[in-house]
Amino acid sequence: MVNKSARSIEISTARKCAFLETDGGMAGTAVFTLCLPPPVHGQAMVNASVLRTAQSLVASDKIEIADIGPGQQTPGLQYHLTRMNRVARAAFMIAKGRVKSNKQIYTVFESGFGIIYNIVIVGLARMFKYNIILHHHTSKHTLSRQRSFALLQRIAGPSCLNVVLSQQMAVDMRLMYPNVKKVLVSENACHIADNDVTIQPNTLLHSLRVGFLSNLCAEKGLDVVIDAAIKCRDLGLEITFVFAGPTVGQEAEEILRKGRNRLGNYIEILGPISGEAKSDFFKSINVFLFPTRYRFEAQPLVILEAMSYGLPVIVTDCGYIAELVGRHGVVLDSDDCLPDRIVEHLKKIVASDYDRSMAIDVKPYFRYLHSRATEQLNQLMNSLFAVESHDLNGPSTS
Repeated sequence: MVNKSARSIEISTARKCAFLETDGGMAGTAVFTLCLPPPVHGQAMVNASVLRTAQSLVASDKIEIADIGPGQQTPGLQYHLTRMNRVARAAFMIAKGRVKSNKQIYTVFESGFGIIYNIVIVGLARMFKYNIILHHHTSKHTLSRQRSFALLQRIAGPSCLNVVLSQQMAVDMRLMYPNVKKVLVSENACHIADNDVTIQPNTLLHSLRVGFLSNLCAEKGLDVVIDAAIKCRDLGLEITFVFAGPTVGQEAEEILRKGRNRLGNYIEILGPISGEAKSDFFKSINVFLFPTRYRFEAQPLVILEAMSYGLPVIVTDCGYIAELVGRHGVVLDSDDCLPDRIVEHLKKIVASDYDRSMAIDVKPYFRYLHSRATEQLNQLMNSLFAVESHDLNGPSTS
């Protein structure tokens, strides 16, 4: 079973809507080899959500679980020793199941050094004739060709089903790696609760609360938000900027310290938040700001969370964010003028006597994304459980 930390993740799955289309025998055992919380981050949260959905659909003897995450270890020697030990146990589990028929393995592509663990797991799975399902939560290898993934794909073989997060990501994977034969799109929205929030208008006209939730660092746009806040204050705009999330690195701590000294009560700094505190954060703000500079963003859960509360979002065009937001948010290029352009949009919002009821169209769009992702998750579950091994073909793009 999933450990207590995984169970405690406050994330909704579409399991109640999922079903298996069995017109033949069910697939055999599915081995889940993946990183589960802790630590709590987007990939681990989705991993736990997919696993819980599977557990809700089939008997416990159909699922085996190998948590290959680092636990609470921070990057370093002990981190990798922990992971190597867990990968070794996962390898033993895979080898032990070699005598079973009609068996699947579900695992997640990892960037950086983590691909070594992928090669071990996928290589063993191929050797022992498992059907391989490889889920992709990162986009560096689909936005630029990576030799490491090309190698992994050759090891996995043409029967490997690659699960990606968006239609454009599927297109890019096929362009970068023509040997990839099977791709299934499974978006992230179904892993976010549909928060039924009663929208209250602002009680103070021309006031605004702008929220920023992320790992607080320059790569995620911390300095951009501080610069935008300074410009808004200098213009006399009645805006409060609310910062939430852990501060990452000494540089980020210095940026935040200088911002606090210069802006005083113009900003609020909440630190790491979860559970009710996170819900209260989203309910307390009017606009969500996510000016990331990270070029390889895929489908950040925090943007989906903001939209689930009916919040308009101002984001940067990094990775697949523009595809995710569509016409239901402001998408800006990430360049040196970014703080000025953020301020321009905030000025328009303040001048319009904005209240949250004006963002009501964001909520139906999130529900559309949620419904679509639920159907896609159901396809993933059927790929795992509702087909015989020789039928595990998957759609070319779906």
